Amino acid sequence: MSGDAHRNGDDQAEAREAPETLAPSPGNESWSRPRRTTPGPTPEGIQFKVFGKTHVGLIREHNEDNFMLADLSSDAGPLEGEDEFEGAVSDRGVAFAVCDGMGGAAAGEVASHMAVDALFEVLRGDSAAQDRDSFARRLVTAVEEAGARIFLAAKKDRTRRGMGTTATVAGLIDKVLFVGQVGDSRCYVLRNGQLSLITKDQSLVNQLIEAGQLTEDEAEAFEHSNIILQALGTTERVVVDLTFIELRRGDRLLLCSDGLSALVHDDAIREEMACVGPLPQLTDRLIELANAAGGHDNVTCIVADFDGDALEPPEEGAVPFYQQYPLPRDGERHSAGPTLPTIVKSMVPRAMAAPRPDRVSQPQPPSSFSWPIAAAVVVLLGLAAAITIIGAGGRSSETIAGPPPPPPPAYADAQTPVEVRVRSNVQQGELYVNGRSYGPLRLDQAVLLRLLPGSYRIEAREVDGTRIGQDVRVEPGQPTEVQLAPPAD
Repeated sequence: MSGDAHRNGDDQAEAREAPETLAPSPGNESWSRPRRTTPGPTPEGIQFKVFGKTHVGLIREHNEDNFMLADLSSDAGPLEGEDEFEGAVSDRGVAFAVCDGMGGAAAGEVASHMAVDALFEVLRGDSAAQDRDSFARRLVTAVEEAGARIFLAAKKDRTRRGMGTTATVAGLIDKVLFVGQVGDSRCYVLRNGQLSLITKDQSLVNQLIEAGQLTEDEAEAFEHSNIILQALGTTERVVVDLTFIELRRGDRLLLCSDGLSALVHDDAIREEMACVGPLPQLTDRLIELANAAGGHDNVTCIVADFDGDALEPPEEGAVPFYQQYPLPRDGERHSAGPTLPTIVKSMVPRAMAAPRPDRVSQPQPPSSFSWPIAAAVVVLLGLAAAITIIGAGGRSSETIAGPPPPPPPAYADAQTPVEVRVRSNVQQGELYVNGRSYGPLRLDQAVLLRLLPGSYRIEAREVDGTRIGQDVRVEPGQPTEVQLAPPAD
């Protein structure tokens, strides 16, 4: 099978026929794949359909977007673009990615092309991942490796200095969808008729919205709305935001570049996702909406449906939300159990960023929210004013010397989640908040919750049925520490 998975620009008007080895046949919904020699963690009975498409838009001369659809059990490369595929998830899993290039001329196209090549190579690996943690770590490594390759290529070729790309990469294994994020392409999930954004835009404007310095209406006219805080290739190292959800039967996934999300309101996206059944028609409709709204950017969409007996049916009223997945330290494994373990959780979906035009990259390292809002905003905008814009026409990238300051703190009001750290000294406990499970507790790690201001019952429940709980009042803007310990004898 051809490894050309990069359908770009006007060349994408002609969809190519899928190779026979991957085409589903009557009575056989799985792809032809190498014989399995090692049992994997993925249960039988997870079925999916997927379709991807990219369009140059109405203004740009070049399409700098690329996307990847990959059955990781195939060694022939990513799947051909613009054909619908359906099959069963193998023990190696499946992966999808949207990469939105920047850098002007052909540099952005080169960067996004390099990214999807590196992503497939690392994600497939030499063997199936042993468990969720190893798969998640492989996904993060794939994104980091893609960024390192692009950075090195740009360093060697002066004509491509400053090239980069966003990357939103979704990988499914063991019913769990992991998403690695650098930049501001997005991943949405439609469940129970509701559309949830499960990634967080790494952009200055979104940071200021979350800090309470901008409203979504103000963000539309914000002078520096084109600045993103990270991109693959603009720095030697990136920090991957790793999130996850456990899929449910009937979930519909959307990965898209900001050519869609910056121009089309989430309500309009939700309506199309809920009402249009066939995936090729759905992507066409989403691209039409983006072009009808101006089409000033390349637009790329990947849509996928998931079904099968191995997936639990969705709970009534339950919707997925942004939640980080912390990889354990070297040598440490998450404990096995019926509940997906995590350390960072949020009780509410995060606010979605306002639409914004063409953007550029300002790299940002990980840091905690510790600077005063005013100082952080002034410094950030001062840095933005000093940035050198590289490349002409199309998308451009920004770089600065030295690391930028930490982001501003979360804005303290009744609608903004507050950090609550929970620790426990029980040996085998599970965390519950208002009766809802939030995974296992560990002796050496705090669980970070993001809760709206209000009253909560926080409990550690041991395997023998013992409960240790506290009634906690979360005040606006006041991070809270909770220690769950059994009463002294």
